[in-house]
Amino acid sequence: MQSSNKSNIESHAKVAEVGPKKGPAALPDDRDLVQDDKLFDIDQLWQSVWFVVEAVQRHKTTAVATFVLVFGAAFTIASLWPRTYEVDGRLLMQRNELMTSLVNPGRAITRESPLLAAREIVLRRDNLLAVVKATNLVEEWERARSPLLRFKDWLFGLLGPAPTEEDRTDALVGLIEDRLQVGTGAEGTVSFVVRWPDPQMAVQLVDEAMKSFVEYRRVSEMIAISESIAILDRSAEALEAQITETIAQTPRRPTTRAVPRGPAPRAPGPSPQNMVQLSRMKSELEARQQDIVRMAVSRSQQLSEARGRLTTAQTIYTEDHPTVLALRQTVEQLSRDSPELAAARQEVRDLQDQYDALSIKVGVATEDAQSRAFAGGTTSLDPLGMVNLGDESDAVSVRLRVEMSQLAAVRERENAARAELASAEAGFKYRYTVTRPPRLPHGPVSPNVTAIMLAGTIASLILAIGVPVARRISGL
Repeated sequence: MQSSNKSNIESHAKVAEVGPKKGPAALPDDRDLVQDDKLFDIDQLWQSVWFVVEAVQRHKTTAVATFVLVFGAAFTIASLWPRTYEVDGRLLMQRNELMTSLVNPGRAITRESPLLAAREIVLRRDNLLAVVKATNLVEEWERARSPLLRFKDWLFGLLGPAPTEEDRTDALVGLIEDRLQVGTGAEGTVSFVVRWPDPQMAVQLVDEAMKSFVEYRRVSEMIAISESIAILDRSAEALEAQITETIAQTPRRPTTRAVPRGPAPRAPGPSPQNMVQLSRMKSELEARQQDIVRMAVSRSQQLSEARGRLTTAQTIYTEDHPTVLALRQTVEQLSRDSPELAAARQEVRDLQDQYDALSIKVGVATEDAQSRAFAGGTTSLDPLGMVNLGDESDAVSVRLRVEMSQLAAVRERENAARAELASAEAGFKYRYTVTRPPRLPHGPVSPNVTAIMLAGTIASLILAIGVPVARRISGL
């Protein structure tokens, strides 16, 4: 009983002690509120920092080794990673129909854009094969290979057979097709952009791609006109053969007969065969002369381009480099007349002699006919020689006259087409202008060495601190 009373008294005493704290007089102190409102504990933070410092000091070797290894790995990656360089070039196409309109005023001006399908023209397989051959890309690719990629090639060589020359060529053609970008602009520009591991080779690839596009346009335009000339020439040959058959069917003048009443007979002039042959020789002579001019102009342009490429190569390679030696040999060959050009000039000289001889013969016959015409009191000559054209109702004579007129018209159109070809050849160099020539880049576009080294430095610092802390936490 006494013990229960005693416990009750103690309970009431505890309640009395707790009770006053719940009233207004038991509010918390301001210092307690300040301590509860702290976002973080500075003492705890300082202890954590000191823990990290002690961990690094305790495991200095581990921290230094970790930093060196990570930073060295980043430096190695930045040094050995294959570089990629970007080189671009740009062409400007300018329409100039003035020369064409002056040479051949009757020609209809075409409005087809010469920039149509520029990408397909440049990325044709035969064109890419020509670029690979012109740049000696197969050998240069192996020379400019980075050490990391050479190690990869060596490793793949151990696992399988070595690729053949044809396989490497096909692979390089596919690589060029994938990395060479060709685009056209509304203002008449064609842009060429390539990304390549060798900056010198990138410059050569863009340069060859631009030249191949211009050369394709030149050849396509010249071939179109040349085909037209060939068609006209075949038409003229067919007319000449038809005229020969018609002449064989014409009746000859009788040797003795009474002079009919009416207009005075025409004095015979040069034979139709000689006139036709003279016209054909003149057309052929003009064609060959224009061919020589085109060949000489083309060779001069090739020589100028080869000299420019040689100058560019000398700034990149040494004098004993295969590219420089090959370009020197090309310049020497282009400085001399080609066998085709020499043969064409000799052919023109022979043809000129034949034409001069036939012209003299025709001229003598014409003068003789004129003198006889004047002596006989007539001033008109018979252009068809011994053919009897006195009767205008003669069907053979009328047909012969029509055929001769058709031949003259065809020859006139053929001469106009040859003049068009010469003007197109001479004016082509003014149609395409290199507004942005390919040049050596200042640096690679990938990889970003600065970013790699910065990331490597940050990672090496983090790991150099994290590894010792992990070891101290784990108790190692």
